Amino acid sequence: MARSKKIRIGIDIGTNSIKLASYYPKKKNRHHSVLLKYDFLEEDVVKDIREVNETHVMNGIKNLFSDIPYRRADINVGLSAQFQNLFFLQLPQIASHELKQALFWELNPLLADPVDQYDFDYALLPQTEKKKVNVLLAVIKKNRIEWLQKVFKSLSSNLNLLETSTLPTIDLFQRLNPKVSETVGVLQLGGSNSHYTILDPAQHPEFLYLPFGGNILNRTIAKAADIPFIEVEYLRRGVLEVSSGGTPLTSLYMENPKIEAQLKELALTIRKLNFRHFYNTGQKTEKIYVTGGLLNDTFIQSFFSLAEEIMEIPAELWDPILDYYPDTEVTPGNAYQFSTAIGLALR
Repeated sequence: MARSKKIRIGIDIGTNSIKLASYYPKKKNRHHSVLLKYDFLEEDVVKDIREVNETHVMNGIKNLFSDIPYRRADINVGLSAQFQNLFFLQLPQIASHELKQALFWELNPLLADPVDQYDFDYALLPQTEKKKVNVLLAVIKKNRIEWLQKVFKSLSSNLNLLETSTLPTIDLFQRLNPKVSETVGVLQLGGSNSHYTILDPAQHPEFLYLPFGGNILNRTIAKAADIPFIEVEYLRRGVLEVSSGGTPLTSLYMENPKIEAQLKELALTIRKLNFRHFYNTGQKTEKIYVTGGLLNDTFIQSFFSLAEEIMEIPAELWDPILDYYPDTEVTPGNAYQFSTAIGLALR
C-alpha cells in the first residue's frame, strides 16, 4: 500500500495507449493529481496497433513521466492479459506477513506452468464467512514483465506492484461502493479484450474473459469496408466524420453483419453467466456497471443504453474520474478509460 505522504501513480499499459493517473492524498496538494495519456495512434507513432513494440511503450512512459514529479512516487503498473488471469481463493485466517507465501502454494495447482514462472498480485475482498479470508488474485507470466521492470528500475526505485488490468478496476469499484447490498456486474471494455465480473455480497466473485474489444471491431469494419485500421479508429473516436469512401460510421456498423453477430455474442455470453450465477446462488444480477475506453464510441454507448432490452438487465456507464478527479476536464473521446489507472494509483 502506498504511503500517504507520497504521490501515488498508476500506469495502465494497454494495447492502444498508456494511461497514467497521479494522485496526491492531501487536498491542499491536489494539484499533483492529474490524468495523462499517451496514445500510440494519436501520436502517429504507428499506423496499426500490431506494430507497437517495447520501444514504443518505453518512449510513451518516459513521455508521460516528463510531465509529473515521479522520483519519490509510489508507482503501480498494470498490464492487460490475453487470457483469464483472475482467481478467487478463500483461506483460513492467516497473518498478513504470511499471506503471500500461502498464496504461492495455493496457486500452484491452478496454473498451466510452474508457479515460479508467474508474478502475482492480490487484493483482500470483504469477508463473507467467519474466520475466512477472501482473496482476489491476478497472475501474469514473468517473461512478459521482465523488460518492463528494467525500464522502471532506471526511472524509479518505488515500483511496488506489477498488476494485471482487471484487479485494480474491481478493487476500485469496491472501494467506491463498500456497502453495495445487491449483486452487480462490472464490465470493462478494452482495446483487445474485455472482462466481466459478477460481485455478489454473499458469494465469491465470478470472472469472465471476453475476446471482444475496440481493435476487434476496427479490424472487422476495416476488412469489410476496405479501409485502413487507423481510419476506422479515427471514425470511432469522432476525429473523422466519414470514411474515405464517404460513409459515416453508423452505416459501417449497420451494414456489417459480423458486427451484429459479435455484439449478440457478447450480450448472450453475459446473460449466460448471469443466469448461471442465479441458478447456483439464487441471487439475480440487478445491474451492470460498464467502463473502459470503448464506451467513447457512441454506437457502443447506444448499445448499452438498450441493455435492459438486449440483455434483460439495466446498465449504467461508470467513470471514476467523476469521484476522484471532479475538476478535471476530459477531452472528448478520453472518458471512461482511466478506471484501471486510477485503481492502480489508489492501491
